[in-house]
Amino acid sequence: MKTKSARLPACIELPECTLLENGTCFVRLRTLDELDVFWSKHRDRFAFACEGHTSNDPSFLHEYEWVFGASKAAVVRTVLRWGQSGIVCEFYDWAKHDPQMHEIFFLDRNANRDYMIEKGIWSAKNEADFRADCVRRSVESYRGWWRFCNLPNGYSSNEWLNGSRGHRELIDPHMAYQDVATELQEQTFDDWRLSDFCELESHNGESIDELLQYWKNERAKGEGYYGDENVSPACTSPSTSD
Repeated sequence: MKTKSARLPACIELPECTLLENGTCFVRLRTLDELDVFWSKHRDRFAFACEGHTSNDPSFLHEYEWVFGASKAAVVRTVLRWGQSGIVCEFYDWAKHDPQMHEIFFLDRNANRDYMIEKGIWSAKNEADFRADCVRRSVESYRGWWRFCNLPNGYSSNEWLNGSRGHRELIDPHMAYQDVATELQEQTFDDWRLSDFCELESHNGESIDELLQYWKNERAKGEGYYGDENVSPACTSPSTSD
C-alpha cells in the first residue's frame, strides 16, 4: 500500500484545553497541582489518558503533555494525529512478500510437534491447542496480518506491537478497515501501558490515582516530583468543564 510520507505527530498542533470531536482533550499540565486539579474535575469524564515523557525531539507528545479520553482508541488516535500524520493501516501479505519464511513457519510448527511427541512431552492440551491453531492459521488462511504503516521517525511496522504480550493478530484481509484501525489503536494503548516505551505512558483511572499519590508522597518527603521545576501554571481547566 502506498501512502503519503508521515508527518511527525508532535509537530502537528492540537488545540489545548478543548474537547475534540472524538471526545479527547489535549492539555499541558506542568505541575503536580495542575495535574491534580484537572484530574479531580474531569475523572468522571475521562477513563483513559496518555502522558508524554520526553522533552527532546519527541515523536508524539512532549513532556507534561497529556491526552485524556473516554476510550483507548480515541486517545491513541489523537496522540498519533490520525488522519493528519499519514499513519494508516495496511494488510501485509507475508505469503506474497516473503514466501520462503511463510512456508518455514508451518514446517517449524509441525516439526516442533513431532519433536515433543518423540520426547514424550506432548500433552492432550498441546494437541488441542495445535489443532485449534491449525484451523485458525492454515496455509490458506494465514497469509499475513494487519499493521500500522508509515510510522514516523524510523519506527518499524513489524516491531510496533510486542506480539508476546498476547495481542490478537488480525489475519483476515477482508476485515473492515475501521474495525482494524480501532483494534490496533486499542492494542497500541495497552502496549504503551505495559512496555518500557520511554516516550509515552498510557493510563487508566487507577494508574493516574497511583501516579498522583506517588508524586505527592515524594513531595512530602522533600524529594523531586512531577513538575517541580515549573513555577508558572501553563493551563487552567479546559472548556470541557462547561
